[in-house]
Order: sequence, then structure tokens, then C-alpha cells
Amino acid sequence: MNIESIPKFFAPKGMHISDSGRATASEQLTVTDVMAALGMTQAEAGIGLSMFLGKAGISEHDRKASVSWLAEYAKSKAPRSIRKAAGKKFPLCMLIIARFAYNDYASSAADSVDCRKCSGSGFIKKTSMVEKSHYKMRLPQWAKDLGQSPSDFEVKRQVEEIDHVLCFKCGGTGKISKRCQCGGTGKTLDRKESELQGVPVYKVCKRCEGRGYSRPKSSNAYRGMLSE
Repeated sequence: MNIESIPKFFAPKGMHISDSGRATASEQLTVTDVMAALGMTQAEAGIGLSMFLGKAGISEHDRKASVSWLAEYAKSKAPRSIRKAAGKKFPLCMLIIARFAYNDYASSAADSVDCRKCSGSGFIKKTSMVEKSHYKMRLPQWAKDLGQSPSDFEVKRQVEEIDHVLCFKCGGTGKISKRCQCGGTGKTLDRKESELQGVPVYKVCKRCEGRGYSRPKSSNAYRGMLSE
């Protein structure tokens, strides 16, 4: 059994009542067999199973445990120069690096992140100066005697208005897809080879290197450590 097929055992299933007999073949796995296999995997490679369950979105506890384990592993492998440079913030720096490492592992082309332009709200504030005016409808008697109208007493002023418009970067969704320009396939059309052979020829996408999504930049982790 592949580990990629275990998430379905964590999803609730409806009861199926049928008069047909269940499969009794010796190679047929039951839920008990799967749970026993998961228990053995947890005993032998617990951190690997926790990382996969966290990636599949099954367990939030496993995701946090994986980040903590990665942080401890980073502490044990960090050279002395980094320990000395980080000082008291060394554990926090290793935790930030562990979070970025786990997010890189758990990312896929179907994932999305909050839009930085609108902070995930889908709207951005747009300020504009608007000219407004007001005047009195009841004129004093001396103004009436002079034949003046209410428009002669108009007062104009500049007012700043704030409008909420759709974010142009995310289109109002508040999310930015991690999918590469290749559509998440990791492959792009090789136009030169396609013209030579007369059939579509695909090559590995140079932007994502075949992953289908963009990886987090190391500069983001660096800025995250400096901001703490």
C-alpha cells in the first residue's frame, strides 16, 4: 500500500447497505490492517508520517510537530558561527527556517497564499479629492431685495473620499495561486523542437524546474528573521 492512499481512511464514510458479500480475498486490506500498518509506520518513522499527514491536511497537530522536529534538527546541524551571530534569537531563527522548510515541502500547484496587496481582503483603499458645495435655501431679506439667488451664496470645499475597489492583483479573491505560468504541469512547449519534428514537444519548465509551483524565496526567510 502506498502512503499516498491513506488519506481516504481518515475521511468519514457513509454506510453502504447491500445484500452482496464483501470481498474475502487474502490480499484485500481492511481498515484494521491499515491502522495497524500506520501504527508500525508511526513507531519506525514517526516524523515522516507526521509530515505527510500535516501536508495532506489531516492533522494540525502533526503539522506543528513536524515544524518542531525540523527546528530541533536545524539546531543540531547549525554551525557555531550561526549560533554566535544569532545570539539569544537562535531558537527563533531556527523555528522560522523550519516553518519555511515545511511550507516548501507541503506546497503544491493547487495551493494559494493571501494577497499582499490587499492582505487577503480582496479590496484596496483608493483615496480621491472631491469638490463639494452647499448653500442656504433661505436667503436673508436684503439678499432678496438685491435679487440674489441661493447659488450666489454657494460655498465650495475639497473633501477626501476613501473608496474600496477590487484588488487588481488578485481580482478580488484575496488569494494568489502558487501555480506557475506553465499551468502547474511543470512542462512547457518547446517551440524549436516542435517545428523541427512537426509534433508538439514538451520540455521541463525553466521557471519552476518541473515542480509546477513557485518555491518560497530564501530572502523571505531572511526578512522574517530580521523582523522578529
